[in-house]
Amino acid sequence: MRKTASALQRIARTAGDMFSSRPLSAIDQKEGHANFVTNIDREVESYLQESLLSLVSGSKMIGEEKENDALTDDPTWVVDPVDGTTNLIHDYRMSAVSIALCEGKKPVIGLVWQPYTREMFYAEAGKGATLNGHSIHVSAVPFSRALVAFGTAPYYEQLAGQSIRLAQAFLHACSDIRRSGSAAIDLAALACGRHDIFFEMSLKPWDFAAGSLLVSEAGGIFSMPLLEGEPVFGSSAAILAAAPACFEPALALFRQTVRAD
Repeated sequence: MRKTASALQRIARTAGDMFSSRPLSAIDQKEGHANFVTNIDREVESYLQESLLSLVSGSKMIGEEKENDALTDDPTWVVDPVDGTTNLIHDYRMSAVSIALCEGKKPVIGLVWQPYTREMFYAEAGKGATLNGHSIHVSAVPFSRALVAFGTAPYYEQLAGQSIRLAQAFLHACSDIRRSGSAAIDLAALACGRHDIFFEMSLKPWDFAAGSLLVSEAGGIFSMPLLEGEPVFGSSAAILAAAPACFEPALALFRQTVRAD
């Protein structure tokens, strides 16, 4: 696995370098409000598909910018070539390469590469999580002092009001809130203790697959609060992740606010 990890990180760095080395020459609208795809998204995903399928023999890939089959038990890369496309368009420098390898429909490797800060978040199932090779762990901050990151599910206009009401509820109950525009970066930041709670009302598997493993391997809790049972990685879902000290009150507040709507 060490050889695979090293090669995977080299591939991710090359993909991230393409954010700045390739000119932004095309911005197209996809289905949903303010849902964009650029030539860079497509070029990075094409590079990742060729590189990742060569890295693990017999593997498949699910990616944001391609037609996808359903997730199976086979080794499958779940990839967001540019998590934070709107940020990329505005040169906001909060975009990342997000790569997970799933086996048995669950992530066994998770990687988030933030090329602007040169931060490599990496986790393997059962082996912990690291940032640039150093072990990381979620915080022990109590709920009342928690810093809460969230996404607004901007592609789904019907979720806008609920997302803002949830953010307001957390703002009143906790220390403060943050919005980065990249779920992958937010989950990675939770894993290393920069904030304590993350939620979003709807995310795709490529948004959260890698970050979910980072959080769980760093000692946090990753959940899908509107579903029964364990998280599933083959479809969209609402996400709530938190450090253990914050999870139960965060879950209660999430469900109370959603039920009130």
